[in-house]
Amino acid sequence: MEDILKKITDRTRADLKIRKEIRTLSDLRAIPGYARETISFHDAIKNGSGIIAEHKRQSPSKGSFNCPATLEQVVKGYEKAGASAISCLTDEPFFGGTLQDLEDARSFVEIPILRKDFIVDLYQIHEARAYGADAILLIAACLNDEELTTLSMEALNLDLDILFEVHDLEELKRIKNISKDFKSSRYVIGVNNRDLKKFKTDIQISKDLLEHFPKKVLAISESGISNPEVVRELQDLGYRGFLIGENFMKTNDPGRSCTKFIKETTL
Repeated sequence: MEDILKKITDRTRADLKIRKEIRTLSDLRAIPGYARETISFHDAIKNGSGIIAEHKRQSPSKGSFNCPATLEQVVKGYEKAGASAISCLTDEPFFGGTLQDLEDARSFVEIPILRKDFIVDLYQIHEARAYGADAILLIAACLNDEELTTLSMEALNLDLDILFEVHDLEELKRIKNISKDFKSSRYVIGVNNRDLKKFKTDIQISKDLLEHFPKKVLAISESGISNPEVVRELQDLGYRGFLIGENFMKTNDPGRSCTKFIKETTL
């Protein structure tokens, strides 16, 4: 089966060359949002519902979700529902997202926003800062240790929290080593239940990896979560955050779906 992750990151690098020619780092720093005070992604998850609700128009495996709600309706609905944070897809070729989506979302809500993208370059972290993100995603599967370290330090220097994403024990061990000197309040670790090479999901991945997490670090479960009972089960095991997008975006009213979901996770 085709390695979708490699296909996405190759396209990301190609697109980055074009974006860098159009807008320099100095241009990004001049955007008003670059100087805004960020909101703690970590604390919002720790102290709230733990639901990270995602704005996601499409996926490589499912195609378009054909959600009729506007971005404003979606993110405001998520905030009203009690989501701890919002995940905003900014990858356009494969997920239909844009940096404009991130900027718009920031203007609509007051809760933290994660820039959900395939970050492979320092430039993207400055984009995230400029367009209103409070946190960034770093995927262990598409970055080596040197890249992870460099990108992490840049994010922290720009007051952005980090969601490190892992898929197996080897990747978790790498992240534990890279982040061992970071303040635990500046990052979280997420287990993606979806194999990004085959796009199959299995919640058991989250269950198996939790015992290997570093102490005091918030554990997040991502992908394939569509049942509040699964959230309650993972909460009982020790998970504090849950990134959910497709389950909400495939409905006509993601905000209402999120509201119902959060209520059912606290029964």
